[in-house]
Amino acid sequence: MKQVLFIRPDRDEGGKIGWCESGSQQVEMLDGPEALNTLADHPLAGRVCVLLPASEFIFRHFTLPKKIGANASAPFSWMAEETLIGDVDNLHWTVLGKKGREVDAVAIDASRLRQWLAPLYAAGLTPVQVLPDAWLLPATPGGSTVAVLEGEYWVRFPSGEASVLDAALLPLVLQHAGESVLHSYGALPAGLTAQGSLPWQHPLVLIQPQWQRCRVNLLHGAFSPKPRHLAAKKGMRTAMIAAGLLSLALLLGPRAALAWKLVQQENQVQEDIVQLYQHYFPSLRHQTNIKYHFGQNLKKQSRGFFLQLDDLEAVKKAVPAMGIDVLEYDATHDTLTLSGSAQSPEALQAFVNQASTKFDFTLQPVSKEAPYTAMITGKYK
Repeated sequence: MKQVLFIRPDRDEGGKIGWCESGSQQVEMLDGPEALNTLADHPLAGRVCVLLPASEFIFRHFTLPKKIGANASAPFSWMAEETLIGDVDNLHWTVLGKKGREVDAVAIDASRLRQWLAPLYAAGLTPVQVLPDAWLLPATPGGSTVAVLEGEYWVRFPSGEASVLDAALLPLVLQHAGESVLHSYGALPAGLTAQGSLPWQHPLVLIQPQWQRCRVNLLHGAFSPKPRHLAAKKGMRTAMIAAGLLSLALLLGPRAALAWKLVQQENQVQEDIVQLYQHYFPSLRHQTNIKYHFGQNLKKQSRGFFLQLDDLEAVKKAVPAMGIDVLEYDATHDTLTLSGSAQSPEALQAFVNQASTKFDFTLQPVSKEAPYTAMITGKYK
C-alpha cells in the first residue's frame, strides 16, 4: 500500500492533533486545527489518512434480506432505525466486512464527517482515506484490546466494534460487555487487570500493521476523494466567486450591509438553538434542521423528563464541587446514569445526599485518587 500521512484529531475539536508517516514510529503533535497548515508542504500532504475517534461512530451487524447487496446504498439506516435515536437519514454508512448475507457496517453523521474534514481541506491537505481509529487495533481472540493514550483508552471489542473512553467509563463498559480476556498496551485504571499486559506503543504506531491490510474507506459516494489539483482549482473558483460577491456588495452599498447584518443575526439565533438542543440532548450531534430533530427527540422522552433535568440542575447548583461529565437517560426504564467527578469523595456523596429528596441514586466509586470519579445511577422519585 502507498505511503500516507496519518492524522488523528483529538476528541475535543480544539485539542491536540497527532500525526505520523506510515511506516514510521515517530509521532508528532500539533497544538490544534489552526496548526494543520504547517503540514501543507509535507511530501505526503496529498495523501492523508484521517483516523477519527471511534466514539464518533455507530457500529452495527446486519443480516441482509435476500436480493440486497452489501454496498453503500444498502438500506442500513432503516434496518438500524429502531435501535437509534433521532433522524437516521443523514447517516453515512460504510461496509467493514461481509460474509454471505452477514455484514458488519459503521456509520457516522454526514454533517459531522464534513466538520472533521473541513479544517484539513482548509489547511491544504487532501484526505484519501478515513477510518475509525480504535477499530484498527490488533484483535484479541475472545476478548478486548485496549491502548492507552494520554488519559484516554482506545478499545476494540471482540465483536469488531470500537470506541474511545475515559478512565471513568472504561471499567463499566468492559463489565457490561462481560469480557473475560483483556490485552492492554499500557497501564489500565485502578481496579482493572489485563490478562495480557504488553509494552506501551503509541496507538498511531500500533494500528499500522492492520492498516496495511485494510481496504475499507469511508470516503465514498458524496465523500469520494478528489485529486489535489481539482481541490486547488475549486479553491481558486471559490476565491473568484468571493471576490465577485465583494464587488457586488460594494456596488449595492448600504442595502448589502443591512442584508449582511441580518444574516449575522440569523446565524447567531441558529447557534443559540444548537446550544439549547445539545444541552438537552448531549449525545446527539445534529447540526442542521434542529427544529425537526428537537421535536423528534422530545416525543421520545417521558412526560417528566425535563422536570428531572430541572431538578438535577438545581442539585448541581447546590453542590458545585461535583461536575457531571456524562448524563444518559434510559427512556425504557426511566433511569438516569451520570458520570461525575470531584476533587474529594465527600463532594460526590454530598451530591447524592442533596438529590435524595427528588432522586433515588446509587453511588459507585470508580477512582480512588483525585480527581475522584463515580457512576451515579437511579430513578426519579
